[in-house]
Amino acid sequence: MNEKYNAYVRSVADYFIEEMKKGTALWQQDWDNAANVVPVSAVTDAPYRGTNALLLMAVRMSQGYGDNRWLTFRQVQELGGKVKKGEHGTKCIFWKHLVEKDEKDEDKTVERLIPCPFVVFNSEQCDNLNLKKFETPVHEWTPLEAAERILDKSGAKIEEIKQNQSYYVPALDKIVLPLRTQFKDAEGFYATALHELGHWTGHSSRLNRPILNKFGTPDYAREELRAEISSMMVCGGLGIKHKAQNSAAYVNNWIDVLKKDPKELFRACADAEKIKDYLFGIDKSLGLTAAPPVKKDKSPDNKEAKAALQTAALQTYKDLPNYQQKYIQSSMLNYLTQPLSNPYQFQKPSQKIRTIDIER
Repeated sequence: MNEKYNAYVRSVADYFIEEMKKGTALWQQDWDNAANVVPVSAVTDAPYRGTNALLLMAVRMSQGYGDNRWLTFRQVQELGGKVKKGEHGTKCIFWKHLVEKDEKDEDKTVERLIPCPFVVFNSEQCDNLNLKKFETPVHEWTPLEAAERILDKSGAKIEEIKQNQSYYVPALDKIVLPLRTQFKDAEGFYATALHELGHWTGHSSRLNRPILNKFGTPDYAREELRAEISSMMVCGGLGIKHKAQNSAAYVNNWIDVLKKDPKELFRACADAEKIKDYLFGIDKSLGLTAAPPVKKDKSPDNKEAKAALQTAALQTYKDLPNYQQKYIQSSMLNYLTQPLSNPYQFQKPSQKIRTIDIER
């Protein structure tokens, strides 16, 4: 089983490596129609998750399927349909929990996760299915309203300044974005903001991922891959157009990482799902998914601790571009002279700016 699973992992990683080389991977493309991007079961309406979701999204996009519903061969038969001649299914994996007696202690049990493959077909690969007509889900909120609510209720420190870079600063636990009016449209702003909010979830007080990574290293590429996949999942779930923003350096680093360790794609997708669940759970009134409670980090309460924080942060970011180093340094100095009441708390834009952005 391990050999078959490893071969499957390698085949999926190779697929996405080739897609990235061609510039056609999911996260390398703009989506003009983001509605119903997330694949779901045609029988239960439950969304596919992790690598299964990523793979089915990629297959759907490459084949041009308009329906996001998928079925196993047995489900096709149970719904009175049949798979069209010449069509091929897509192999996915689910994990089965197996409880066994501990060989060393008969009074104890051990749990194992067994990878189990299964094959699914898109509904458009089938004929005569007894399915209701494919419809776009209707929510009480628009995609942009939902994104704004997530940003607002996250409590994240978000600063918008006139410049051309977007990034998250772990040492300050703060997101820096260009002004909203610098984006071509509102969806571009929210897609970028949600990407950076994905990095924000990695803080030790939230999902606690290793995010203090040097620019250009494999670990930096791994975190960037998680944020990019999660942004794609979040935008797809909300119905926001996806805006590709991958540099050649990121793509090359991702390819190198997956070549050396194909299982990294599966770990990245699992983390991306956690990010998506966390962000969707910030505002439960959206009716998406639950998220763990947000832990509030404590700011340093004395000058010595603050000085140590500044020194550690500048040392961590010494390999970043000069403009980011200067910004972090000035922000640090400003932070150290401010009261401990979130001087960078996100400020809502004026209604005038918001209206102009959305109408563009």
